[in-house]
Amino acid sequence: MGLAAKLYSFVVIRGFKVWVSYKTQVALNFISWTIPVFLYYFIGLTFGVGKMTAAIASNYSYTAFATVGIAFQGYFSSAVATLAGRIRNEELIGTLEYQMAAPLKPMSLMFYSTVWGFVINSISTVTVLAIGYGLGIKYIINPLSTLVVLLLYMVSIIGLNLISGAVVLIVKQGNPVALFTSVATNILGNVVFPVSILPTWLKDMSYALSLTWALDGLRRAMLLGEGLGSMVNDLVVLTILSIIYIIIGIWLTNYAFRKILEQGTVHMY
Repeated sequence: MGLAAKLYSFVVIRGFKVWVSYKTQVALNFISWTIPVFLYYFIGLTFGVGKMTAAIASNYSYTAFATVGIAFQGYFSSAVATLAGRIRNEELIGTLEYQMAAPLKPMSLMFYSTVWGFVINSISTVTVLAIGYGLGIKYIINPLSTLVVLLLYMVSIIGLNLISGAVVLIVKQGNPVALFTSVATNILGNVVFPVSILPTWLKDMSYALSLTWALDGLRRAMLLGEGLGSMVNDLVVLTILSIIYIIIGIWLTNYAFRKILEQGTVHMY
């Protein structure tokens, strides 16, 4: 089976067709993507001249700041939960063993299982950005800068996906990585308020998250039209964090599969 066939199987057959078959869930997904944009839009109208706008210190509004944050934070939180949740579901219904027996290497299984998370969150991103445009946000997009930052961000997300999935394979119940990333996006991730207003110790923690640097770069590339030369610091840090996440993710995934195969606990949950 070639690359295209594998992507089709995991994205279209296993992902999209299952998703659209639950029409109520699709509707709820779009509602959940839409409501936060309007929520922070009205917050921006109410507190637009307050402390948060002053802390942004840029040529765009708080609404624009929050909209870009909401649009792209889903890759960081939901995508991690998607892979871990899928593995957990396979454990519960007893099909993980069959997937392990398939002619697909463990790392390939984990990688292809992350793809649907990127697809569903891309739909969310486009939806949120479109709503923001309808609310009056003016995008000045630098295509090259946006693409480079987004690619580095996606690499870091793959690493986090692998870490999250491996943890579920080992601990069987619970998903501490997904819980942490959920908290991180809301408090530390530079999503709906700038990290500059955080206490110093929380600010230092936020700098260890690829989300913080990715959102800063994406805002500058999409709202101000800045080129790569003006965001070298963001790109360097984002590259380092992406490499660290990937190395940890690959090592932990190999360890998790080796551990459950040696202990014979693939079928346990």
